[in-house]
Amino acid sequence: MSRATLPILLLPLVVGGSVWALRRHQPQPPVQSPATVTATMTEAAARLEPPAITPLLDALRADLQVHRQLIVLFADEANLTGAALERALAVGHRLHHERRDLVHQLNQALTHLAGQAAPQRDPVIAALLDWMEADPDLLELDRIAFRDSLRILQKPLSRDTSSAGTLLNRRLARNLAEADRVEALVESEYQRVFGGPGVTARGGQRERWDAYVAQLSLRISLDVLLKSTAIPSPTVGLEGSGEINGTELPKKVLILSFDDGPHRIYTEEIKALLLKEHVPALFFEVGRNLGAQDTAGRVKLGPLAAITEDLVKGGFVVGNHSYTHAQLSKETGAALDLEIRETDQVLQAIPGAHSQLFRFPYGARTPVQLQALEPFHLRSVLWNIDSLDWADPVPSSVADRVLKLIAHEKRGIILFHDIHDRAGKVLPVLIPKLRSAGYTFAGLDSEGRLGPSH
Repeated sequence: MSRATLPILLLPLVVGGSVWALRRHQPQPPVQSPATVTATMTEAAARLEPPAITPLLDALRADLQVHRQLIVLFADEANLTGAALERALAVGHRLHHERRDLVHQLNQALTHLAGQAAPQRDPVIAALLDWMEADPDLLELDRIAFRDSLRILQKPLSRDTSSAGTLLNRRLARNLAEADRVEALVESEYQRVFGGPGVTARGGQRERWDAYVAQLSLRISLDVLLKSTAIPSPTVGLEGSGEINGTELPKKVLILSFDDGPHRIYTEEIKALLLKEHVPALFFEVGRNLGAQDTAGRVKLGPLAAITEDLVKGGFVVGNHSYTHAQLSKETGAALDLEIRETDQVLQAIPGAHSQLFRFPYGARTPVQLQALEPFHLRSVLWNIDSLDWADPVPSSVADRVLKLIAHEKRGIILFHDIHDRAGKVLPVLIPKLRSAGYTFAGLDSEGRLGPSH
């Protein structure tokens, strides 16, 4: 991609600026690492402390920093091949790993915050929105990164019809509308250059996006990123392992798969879309999202387990994606067994949810980890088409990447994630387009056998 140096607009001070008008000239605190923030929030949750302004702001800043790093890492994706692409993916998976733990804690804290009484809740949420709306360090296109957190707050708050709740909901709605506006600008620019549904490609440059990347590149060194810790994640099946990776499917047969859920909002939205289109799919879920075991080994399901039960009722197959989304290629013995077993037992506690399908986070595994699946009668399922929706915030770009990979592979398992909104935005475009090109969608049954095509 070209990197024009057009100026980037700072976020306007039109909403909630009164608080930050007093703070904007104060030095900005350094962004803490995701691991540091995650540890702080985990400890606070264990002490049953109510969510506070400072750790929540630290979490939002750390999440935004990873969002920015991923954009810089894949900004020149079109020219990444071979070892360079593998390195970028490995570093990206490490960033995604850190972000997953961070967002897990952040979402829990925001949900807890939204459920508090207004006197405790409203000042904290107001401070978070003040930061999103007016912090001078923020760039216009950063707003895209805030949508998930805003929606996590909005869902429970939408039930508050008090005067204070109504005002807060209006403010959340304005912030979401602003994120939608910014995304629409980026989308229309992408489609103007590369084409899209009903839009003829005219070529040229993505001036607004390239300017954003240029500004981020002044703050984040790509060279330093590429030299940082990485998570190698080969997606080629290990010989004789019995893994399923998509290359063995019949020509023009595709399987949709979604990792890391269930999510409080997006999983249900994706389920509704798939049911409408009569498309089967696999959902590989992280055990800690569903429940936990007590000291006596009894499973206690959490509120998100109901979403998984609804998936099963809808005819979808659920698989094991480890308990904490750990890098299992580094685990052996009891620690590895625990990551597999806890999710296996949690899924058994949800009617109809248990299957023999397992997906290693990041595809990171060796023969040691594959052997650890055998006592549980689990079968590894990988992918051969990575949407990179975990790294790319632009829906049209995600859709184009998937279409190009499908054109090359001719068949396969597509990797999406149901923990953010990209999949839900690209599938309404992809499904009819692929069907018109002669592709069909299939699923796997609970034992890994290919199901009928649709």
